[in-house]
Amino acid sequence: MAIDVNAYAGRLHPSRRMVQIITLLLLVLIPVTGIFRIDPMDGAFIVGSREIWFSDMFIVLGFWMFVASLLVIFYSLAGAVFCGWMCPQNSVSEWANHVTQRLLGRNARMMDMTGDEMQVALRRSSWVNKLVLLLLLLGASMVIALVPLLYFYPPSAIWSFITFAEDARLAGSLHWIYTVCVVLVFLDVAVIRHLLCRYMCIYRIWQHSFKTSFTLRVQYDESRKDDCVSCQFCADRCFIEIDPRNTVVFDSCVNCGECIVACDELHQKSNKLDHGSLLSFVVGKSAQPKPVLGRLSDFVFRAKTALAFTLVGGAMLVSGLYYYQPESLTVYRSGVSQGDNLLIYRVEVAHKLFAPATVHLRVEGLKTKNFHLAKDTVSFDHPGRKDVKLTLSVDMTKGLHRFRVVAKSDAGWRKVFNVVHYAAGGVQS
Repeated sequence: MAIDVNAYAGRLHPSRRMVQIITLLLLVLIPVTGIFRIDPMDGAFIVGSREIWFSDMFIVLGFWMFVASLLVIFYSLAGAVFCGWMCPQNSVSEWANHVTQRLLGRNARMMDMTGDEMQVALRRSSWVNKLVLLLLLLGASMVIALVPLLYFYPPSAIWSFITFAEDARLAGSLHWIYTVCVVLVFLDVAVIRHLLCRYMCIYRIWQHSFKTSFTLRVQYDESRKDDCVSCQFCADRCFIEIDPRNTVVFDSCVNCGECIVACDELHQKSNKLDHGSLLSFVVGKSAQPKPVLGRLSDFVFRAKTALAFTLVGGAMLVSGLYYYQPESLTVYRSGVSQGDNLLIYRVEVAHKLFAPATVHLRVEGLKTKNFHLAKDTVSFDHPGRKDVKLTLSVDMTKGLHRFRVVAKSDAGWRKVFNVVHYAAGGVQS
């Protein structure tokens, strides 16, 4: 199915820039607003006002199954559109190319695989331009390197890090971690750039695993090849440095559409608006349009396995969220013993919501004289874990004693933990 180029070519470039900007903003806003973050200390994902533990298996596994299968469907339909329109590395590399060309000339490049030296326009080869470029790239690297930290620390902790303020939440080695991030980002924007897309990106190889001849791609109109004799305008515009007129299923094309825009612009300057670009996006093997039902049946046939995983993952995610437990209760033996008898238990209560909570505890199945619970109420202002000591009497009769610890929150959550205790009987302190 061919797509009418004249209807969208003029909007491709600004639309792609807008998507790139929105993607970069989302990468920052997602952790800053608390939509998603990782807490390495608690070993949990923070999603909105909740902590999601790895033990919340239905939520974790269901989410990744749901997202991964949707991505497979997306790759099989749109190919490498993510790389050309949303990939942060690609967006930053394009910006780095732009500032390099503005400061050092149109043909300036930091590195390629041909072994040629960097070409710098004579009128822009001053050390001032090179110094400004270096400072711009270094400054951008220092800012970009903060973004990964936002996914592990709240914004207030990152501000403490930036302002060199003391903060117990910050790891002692964080400055070394940040330095490594800055160095890696600087090498990427100053040297590697789109070489990563062409030769080193594992993600692109993963995408190629799902590309077929039906996947969105750039198509060249061979019937009008006389219109572009000796013309390399589209190839010059391609930052991946491929020839858009000769694309195949497994190539480095990222479906950015810049070649389509370039060809369309050239035809506008040549007053050939009735013909439009020789390049266009096409879906499927045939350039002839198909009925909607036909396209839908093709999609379902090619994506039926991934759709099944999407439905299963979605069902697991919904089920996990429905049965989500805002608190957790665990009772375990402490290492304190009296003779052969373990007398001390720890009642651990965990709260997983970013909201105040009060949990009430009680012990059932034992006589009051046979145990002592350090406190029967635990309060939380934010997510965390608290221990309550449960001490059993040494004068309990010999044998197995079954009892349960019951926890109940003011919000209605209730959990029962069953315990089996062996008493040696009559052990004197």
